[in-house]
Amino acid sequence: MSPTAVVAQASSLLYRRLLVGSAWMTQKASRCDEPPAGWKPAIRQTGSLRYIHVNAGKLLPLFVLSAGCLMPATLAEERGARERTFVRGLEAFDKAKTPDEYRQAAALWETLLADGYQNGAVYYNIGNAYMKAGEFGRAIAAYRKARPYRPRDPYLEANLNQALALAPGRLAELPAPWWKHVLFWSGWLSYPEKFLAVVAAFGSGLVLAAAGLLLRKRRAYWVCGALAAVALILSVDAALAYLDATQLRRAVVVTETVARKGMGEKYEPAFDQPLKDGAEFTVIARSGQWVLGHFEGIGDGWLRQETVVE
Repeated sequence: MSPTAVVAQASSLLYRRLLVGSAWMTQKASRCDEPPAGWKPAIRQTGSLRYIHVNAGKLLPLFVLSAGCLMPATLAEERGARERTFVRGLEAFDKAKTPDEYRQAAALWETLLADGYQNGAVYYNIGNAYMKAGEFGRAIAAYRKARPYRPRDPYLEANLNQALALAPGRLAELPAPWWKHVLFWSGWLSYPEKFLAVVAAFGSGLVLAAAGLLLRKRRAYWVCGALAAVALILSVDAALAYLDATQLRRAVVVTETVARKGMGEKYEPAFDQPLKDGAEFTVIARSGQWVLGHFEGIGDGWLRQETVVE
């Protein structure tokens, strides 16, 4: 199948899912009953692929020229392969009827993440697949990861609330980081939009600075200074959002387990009851196959790594 045909097929599938899925999520978001048989996820593919750029500045000019000729073709081939994987995940989701088949659809999309693809639609689809498989902890984790890329998506928010309502191990909501209260607009902009805003603010400031030098207008300097201050604040917001997204401080229990007071089964249980699927916590420390987590409202405990996802 040619790349053009793949893109056309993906666009058709995504548009059809948006029309069918949005109606159910609008009506059923606050209810805990299972979705009807005809429900499809509201999938909207946005953004672009992220690639690792190789710094060849210190290599021989001949190698640079060769790489310049070959890299576009290589990137196009990689993008085509990822698009085909994305479409195969959609097709597998459509055909799935059992929890195992929905897990297979999620596994296809997870191969994109392992290959360096970062996109809110991928995380969102993974969450939908795990929701249909009945694995609410994994669904919550995927929806949380999609949020920085799609902060204003009502379907994502509805699906997350649905997963939280169905999770048997749900605990008190984790507090938001302090900087999200100070930088109140942080939840309005997506992760890529924040970096674009920084570039736009710095670029506008440089243009005004150049205009002030040429036209000798003092007002241009004041505006340039204001834009520089805005760009600095936006840079802090973007950096904090990046650290929050990459440090993996939030995790979710995905299978019933007993939290311990130390690293090992010989230690006493940390709580009077086992932790169940969907219990969210903040990661405090990691050591080998164990994770120390803080569970809001009940305390701290050690868990085995295989019982949680981050």
